[in-house]
Amino acid sequence: MAGPSEYLMRVGMGTPAEPYWLIVDTGSDLTWTQCLPCSNCFEQKAPIFDPKSSSTYRSLKCSSTLCQDLKSDNKCGGSSCPYNYAYVDTSRTSGILSTETFTFETPKSTLSSLKLTISANPSSSPTTTTSADPTKTSTSVTFSTDRGNGAKINGLGFGCGSSNSGFGANGEAGLVGLGGGPLSLISQLGSSISNKFSYCLSSRLDKNATGVLNFGENADISGLNVSSTPIINFEESPTFYFLNLSDISVGNKRLGIPPGTFDPTPSGNSGFVIDSGTSLTFLPNDAYLKLLGEFKDVTDSPTIPNPPSPFEICYKVPDSSTITGFPDITFHFSGDADWKVGASNIFYPLHEDVLCLSIVSPGDDGDGDDILYIFGNWQQQNMVVEYDLGEKKLSFAPADCSQL
Repeated sequence: MAGPSEYLMRVGMGTPAEPYWLIVDTGSDLTWTQCLPCSNCFEQKAPIFDPKSSSTYRSLKCSSTLCQDLKSDNKCGGSSCPYNYAYVDTSRTSGILSTETFTFETPKSTLSSLKLTISANPSSSPTTTTSADPTKTSTSVTFSTDRGNGAKINGLGFGCGSSNSGFGANGEAGLVGLGGGPLSLISQLGSSISNKFSYCLSSRLDKNATGVLNFGENADISGLNVSSTPIINFEESPTFYFLNLSDISVGNKRLGIPPGTFDPTPSGNSGFVIDSGTSLTFLPNDAYLKLLGEFKDVTDSPTIPNPPSPFEICYKVPDSSTITGFPDITFHFSGDADWKVGASNIFYPLHEDVLCLSIVSPGDDGDGDDILYIFGNWQQQNMVVEYDLGEKKLSFAPADCSQL
């Protein structure tokens, strides 16, 4: 989905390793990068990855486990496994499913405590601008560490993309898939990271701040301020991490959203999912109108006419860098897990005197049977979020991610 920005992480690919910035995405599975030769590639900051320059690159055969796990319209009948992967916003990548050695920068010396840096404004990419617009190990991966060079993952399945579109706005070369399906990085690592990971997304208002992505033991969070809620998975749609959202509050007032509004369908085609790769939060139209109505009742700031897409309401303010006079929003999840979102995580500063609500609706959603609603990354800033896929539990706690 189009939004103000994504979070990127730097990884090394190949042998010798070359650095690339990739989008961090819990809403998809395939890890991929643009590859030579490229018939249709978007502009990226780093040189496009050349498989011929790496001694550890291998293309996968049709009989490989990952190729069998690949859901694709492409028929695999040759010596390599083609893929064609599309996203909700119509962006896509296609190419050859392969394996390669990935190197992750880390001061730690073991994969179980891997701590990676993620950034909203990577130094090697162009300046970010506003856009208007069950885990299982499915392949054999091995690990080695080199103090100073980070942790290496050998034989990681990824897509070597020769035709790619809809990306590149932030200088990225591709994407790291952290979803729950068999192709994802998390599923390939599986029990070697105890089926758990966590991240802390720094504030995008601080251009110099970075966050962290943790695997295994280092992903554990604990304390009195930690809340937990179940993760719901569906076999027919294993990628998505569904959450049971029961209601929303604006300030201290509950909206009284009817029970079942956010319930997922058994097919996994509808429900409320948490996604690090989507900027905005998307709510069903009825719930969104309730939220909007309450905001209008408690907010004195004037709105601007015809706000730019994808935003649906924007406010005229004296100074968008100082957000005052707006209430907090609390998302009430099952397990008495309340995720409180402050004003800086509610509004996107469009201009120096305009703030836009970073929560939107997909419009007239009918019965909602084929629409995914999303808890986007703008609401997740400065929150440690742990995915314990073995226990099927999401835990979260407020934090200053730039200090971790």
